Amino acid sequence: MEVAAALTDKAHSVSVIGIESVPFKKALGEKVGKAIMKLFEANRVKFYMLNEVSEMIGLHGQLKEVVLKSGKVLRADVCVIGTGCVPATGFLKQSGIHMDSKGFITVNKTMQTNVDGVFAGGDVVMFPFPPRNNKKVNIPHWQMAHVHGRVAALSMMGQATEIKTVPYFWSAMFGKTIRYAGYGDGFDDVIIQGDLDELRFVAFYTRSEEVVAVASMNYDPIVSRVAEVLGSGKTIKKRDVE
Repeated sequence: MEVAAALTDKAHSVSVIGIESVPFKKALGEKVGKAIMKLFEANRVKFYMLNEVSEMIGLHGQLKEVVLKSGKVLRADVCVIGTGCVPATGFLKQSGIHMDSKGFITVNKTMQTNVDGVFAGGDVVMFPFPPRNNKKVNIPHWQMAHVHGRVAALSMMGQATEIKTVPYFWSAMFGKTIRYAGYGDGFDDVIIQGDLDELRFVAFYTRSEEVVAVASMNYDPIVSRVAEVLGSGKTIKKRDVE
């Protein structure tokens, strides 16, 4: 989506193909995803959602057409593919370091692996996340890797420190910044305040009766404030924001 936004003033046309009904649905929910989609459509981006690429057709080494599963054929000179990623940990298979079935390295609260004196951090680890009763999670973002590195370094120096942070992300598209704090995986409800059509809103993501994450656009400093509360170890209940 960031690439699409960046190309609108450079390309003749920009199309986004996605397997979900709206972009960001899994992370931000349908309503917020739809509002961002409208922002992109207002900037001439076309969407082909609930779709997939079935074929790419080229001529003399140059891309010419992208064929969708729906049968739609898009003329194209460039195709940017976001395929996701897998941890590059194959070299550790015979090392004795414990990994899960997907190849992620499991670590404890001090970022130590099951092998004494060996630490790991960043996108390749599953680490215990205190707000979720120390459930092992993977959060691939540079801010988290930053924290992992600090915790691992202190632990290596004999100053055992447990990981304690609130994930904090942001993205900018068409001059609008969306901020996000928390870990919303598995949210079951979204409480929205403000105006989605005006792209001035805050969305609280709840799981059972607890706020687990928050996202906003043009609504500062709410996300930072929520991050501070969550970082202090306090919980925010659904009723507090309703």
